[in-house]
Amino acid sequence: MTTSATPAPNASQAENDLPPVTPRPLWRGGLRVRLMAVIILALIPILTLSGLYTQSRFDAARDNQRELLAARAQLTAQSQRQLILGAGAMMSALAQQGPVRLGGALCARSLAQALTDQPAYSNIVRVNGRGVVACTAEPADEAVRFDEADWFAQARDSQHFIVGALEIDPITDDAVIRAVSPLFEPDGAFTGALTTGIRLQALQELGREQAGQARAGLVDREGRVLTESRDMGLARVDAALMEEAAQTGSARFTGTGPDGTPRLFVLVPLVSTELFALLAEPAPELLDFALVDTVGTIVLPAVMLLLAGSVIWVATDMMILRWLRYLQRVAAAYAKGRYSVRPVRAERAPGELRELAAGFGTMAAAIAERDAALTQSLAYQELLLKEVHHRVKNNLQIITSLINLQMRAVDDPQAVKVLGDAQARINALALVHRSLYEAGDFAIINLKPFFEELCSLTHAATGGEERGLTLVTDIAPARLGAERCIPLALFVTEAMTNAYKHAFEGRKSGTLTITVEAQPAGSLTASIADDGVGAHAAPEPGRKGVGGALFDAFARQLGGSAETRVEAQGGHGVSMTFPLLGNEGPVDE
Repeated sequence: MTTSATPAPNASQAENDLPPVTPRPLWRGGLRVRLMAVIILALIPILTLSGLYTQSRFDAARDNQRELLAARAQLTAQSQRQLILGAGAMMSALAQQGPVRLGGALCARSLAQALTDQPAYSNIVRVNGRGVVACTAEPADEAVRFDEADWFAQARDSQHFIVGALEIDPITDDAVIRAVSPLFEPDGAFTGALTTGIRLQALQELGREQAGQARAGLVDREGRVLTESRDMGLARVDAALMEEAAQTGSARFTGTGPDGTPRLFVLVPLVSTELFALLAEPAPELLDFALVDTVGTIVLPAVMLLLAGSVIWVATDMMILRWLRYLQRVAAAYAKGRYSVRPVRAERAPGELRELAAGFGTMAAAIAERDAALTQSLAYQELLLKEVHHRVKNNLQIITSLINLQMRAVDDPQAVKVLGDAQARINALALVHRSLYEAGDFAIINLKPFFEELCSLTHAATGGEERGLTLVTDIAPARLGAERCIPLALFVTEAMTNAYKHAFEGRKSGTLTITVEAQPAGSLTASIADDGVGAHAAPEPGRKGVGGALFDAFARQLGGSAETRVEAQGGHGVSMTFPLLGNEGPVDE
């Protein structure tokens, strides 16, 4: 097949008609994305150090907050402790007064005078050794006994100042922390006790004053939070924490407030293990701390990253990517054979890209020159191949003519018949070469037009038209290599020649059917069947005629097999099946 190059437009006209380039998705990792990745990787150590620095500052701030909270807790506990110990000192002074020790009529007056200007204490009561109230600063409506109270038995056994649990004073109905000072005779006999109630409200207000922004509360020896338990979100303190506070002077722990936010807690003992002061305040969170303290450590690097990324994004597109897209369009034009295109606009590109564009132009010129040389060489080769087929056909025709002359000089009918068969086969071979010569493509043959023409020529050459015989062809559109097409064509012409010679003896009509079809298993089957008289006798076992031997030889050349058969409606049939190669097979019509 001869090809010719179309006239090429000039470079500027061709450049204006460059094919478009499909944009690359961002996720495919283009140049800009990779440069951004490099910048991010470069800033990762800075961001990591910033994060570690922020974390260390946050840890330091949290530790500092804990220390400040512990200091406020100690101040709060000191104030509350002074109030409690002040009750003990007041009762110790009252115990030295004779009326109070004797519990007479002047006892109540002395106790009442002691409560003057002491709003933190609810009442002072003198209890005798049997737990019965001997006198009280606040008058009682009825006789009150404390002999069953836990603090009474504890005071009798401990022989020193004690602080009891939270209770409701039976005389004043105030919520108080019970403070008790036992009384003993010089001989050690227990004669009762002085007791007062420290108002819970007074302890709470004192804790608020000293705690500042923190929440303050009290915890009894059972671990119950006595004040502001709702605000703290804590109703009970673990016994291990109370033991730690009693041994070390304070216990620090974390918890959650009523709103679910984290809080820091500090527990400090007031008097031995009977009563503890508890302070709580919201714990700092890393995110809140980072938002306040990381403008220079995180925000600034992030802004730098954003600005650098924006500059890289725009600069990469303007300086590199748009020229690469332009060169990609030029390369797409080269792929379509438009070698006249020259990347003239790349003269405004950066130096490296100009060199690349110049290389594109040089490459296109070299490809165009080589393409022209190949086209010329291909045309010459096709011309030579056509000439070869033409000469082979002419030589075969000369051989046929020589055989024809020889047949005229031979008198033996059997020899004439043999020479006639040889002449017919040589004519078939010449016909195949003629068909190949006229097919045009010498590498791959389209079987449908090739065999339709070959069968028509064979039908005419063997006298099928003059004898009134009908030729039916059913050729599937398929491709086959030219070299492999020759044995197949010889097989078909040999079978047609045998059918015209033997199948229709003594008959004025008949039908010869030629079928070529591709099989699903990747093979091709050629079948020649007639409705003639059929074989007169079965061949002897192990013996085949010249036609049968040729059929087997052609099949072996194609890697297939041949078989003969008797048609159901009468007549004779022969077929050959062989595998197709990789570049062979059915084609669309």
